[in-house]
Amino acid sequence: MQQKKLNDEDDQTITLIVDKEASGKRIDTFITSKIPQKSRSYIQKLIEADSVTVDGKNIGKNYRVSAEDRVYIKNAGQFEISPHIKPEALRLKIRYEDNYFLIISKEPGISVHPSQGHYNNTLVNAILYYYKNKNIEGGFSDVARTGIVHRLDKYTSGLIIAAKNDQVQRKLSDLFKDRKIRKVYAALVLGTFHEKRGKIVLPIGRSRLDRTKMAVSVDMGREAVTEFEVVEEFDNCTLLDVFPKTGRTHQIRVHFSYINHPVIGDSRYGSKESLQIARDISLSRQFLHAKKLLFTHPVLNVKVEIEDSLSEDLQNSLKILREKF
Repeated sequence: MQQKKLNDEDDQTITLIVDKEASGKRIDTFITSKIPQKSRSYIQKLIEADSVTVDGKNIGKNYRVSAEDRVYIKNAGQFEISPHIKPEALRLKIRYEDNYFLIISKEPGISVHPSQGHYNNTLVNAILYYYKNKNIEGGFSDVARTGIVHRLDKYTSGLIIAAKNDQVQRKLSDLFKDRKIRKVYAALVLGTFHEKRGKIVLPIGRSRLDRTKMAVSVDMGREAVTEFEVVEEFDNCTLLDVFPKTGRTHQIRVHFSYINHPVIGDSRYGSKESLQIARDISLSRQFLHAKKLLFTHPVLNVKVEIEDSLSEDLQNSLKILREKF
């Protein structure tokens, strides 16, 4: 079993090569035989979250492995980190709270989850501290997640939900899985558009050329749909409201990069021009902010609509743009 460091989100990937004796086993059974410290149900959750691929292709939990298959497990750093995760008194910007969950505005540069070798200064550490001080005992089956049901890239800011107990976490996870939570992002992208609204329908999978990146992949990718609307135009870039209808890893960044409108400041999927614009407007990360969440409360059955203002660095970059153009 070999491990390699991943990317700007401090993730980790484990690669397993299937031997002849294991050929024919279900994928979840095979993985738990190699990584016994995690249950098969946990492995199945990773499969459902598209964190497990075989030879670059997303698979289902019923997939049966063949000899020489290469099984890639993303976010594998979470397998052995739970004993190391400690509460930390980090600032939490809470935008909504009730008896069942929090909605937090994550600051840029903060990882959501700890990973192997990086156990501190994450959103999970901050939430653990907050829950401990409030005497909230959630009974979470996975301390490494601590109620968090979705994720934001390390250098993406904005709204993220954290459940206060395991039961609510499952209910919220179901809402995301069933696409019943509407997400709106603010994104500044390279170039301008002929139409005020658009839709990108392109499957996304792991890149064949670079296993640490995602890519549009017609033959091996999973369905990915992104809608967008123009908010404000500048000479060489456009501010958009973006509505991802699916939740693939790096979906917005990959989709807009593929259509030659990369997110400004995106060091992974951007272009020389988009990175130069970021420098010109004093931006040191991708201009991407999760600005709004809309859904029906999983317990109270009432409408929840929370909106978050742009983080200070993004507001400053827009101010520079408006003064220049």
